[in-house]
Amino acid sequence: MNVKNLDYEEKIMDNKIVIAVIVIAIIGVSAGAYLLFPSSSGNSLLPSGDAPDWDVIVSGGGATTTVVSVSDMTEMPLTNVTHTIKGETGTYVGVLFTDFCERSGVSWYAGPVEVTASDGYSKTVNLYQAWNSTQYPEEKMILAFVKDGKYLTEETGGPVQLIAPSIASQFQIKNVASLNVGLWVIQVTGDVSTPLNITGLDITDFETKTVQLAFAPGGEPQRTSNWTGADLWSILEVAGVSETATKIKITAIDGYSKEYNMIQAQVDGMLIGYLENGEHLTVKDGRPFRLFMEDPELKWGQYWVRWVAQIEVY
Repeated sequence: MNVKNLDYEEKIMDNKIVIAVIVIAIIGVSAGAYLLFPSSSGNSLLPSGDAPDWDVIVSGGGATTTVVSVSDMTEMPLTNVTHTIKGETGTYVGVLFTDFCERSGVSWYAGPVEVTASDGYSKTVNLYQAWNSTQYPEEKMILAFVKDGKYLTEETGGPVQLIAPSIASQFQIKNVASLNVGLWVIQVTGDVSTPLNITGLDITDFETKTVQLAFAPGGEPQRTSNWTGADLWSILEVAGVSETATKIKITAIDGYSKEYNMIQAQVDGMLIGYLENGEHLTVKDGRPFRLFMEDPELKWGQYWVRWVAQIEVY
């Protein structure tokens, strides 16, 4: 047996092991870096060159005034949508309207948003509308800054344009310069002596309760959470509910409504809710306000009206 050959083979084997360890280490570090700093899938949607020098001012709605540049927008998660405006079809790239508002510091109790162009033209959309549009891939409401692979310019409708495929063409606002955010309002109307307009700024003025309840949303597993909100009966007392009133109708911003009797509010317990386990509701779960029913027989999602916009007494 040739000892020298054995030694040589062992050295080769050792070198292979070292190389394998190094390769594994490199792969591990690369994977870790990817997890910590994932690449932006939106970058592939951007054209080459510098983003236009253009700012959108966001104010109101409980948020500090924020200035967002197109360059800032390129760092946000991007999406695209194909839309036809006045007979011209284009593929637009931009930021979901809801994402843009959230990343600009808009408060959880925001509602209507006035979108204004540089020439003063404006239209108002609602954050519920914007969220609902994301449920349909071809109808996503976005603030676009790219069209057909090129940055938008003032001459081509940009540098920022509101693209809202699900609503009328006059809402496709060019040269977007500012967003003025209003408050979501719950109107208390009907057989009351003092009609109320309730917002996120004053919802805590009413009796606040946190209750542990089981909730069974449609199409999802039942869950038990701590739900926090304003006691509905305390709201009705402040509004001066009539002694002859027997019914309450809770209506969502999309028109969905449920009717309840006065005993359910006074005895069984109903909340105009805004927190689940100490966190503000997601838009999907009814942000900013959802009806919480304390009666365990009414734990189903159909009774827990989302996006509450009106409380009518009669």
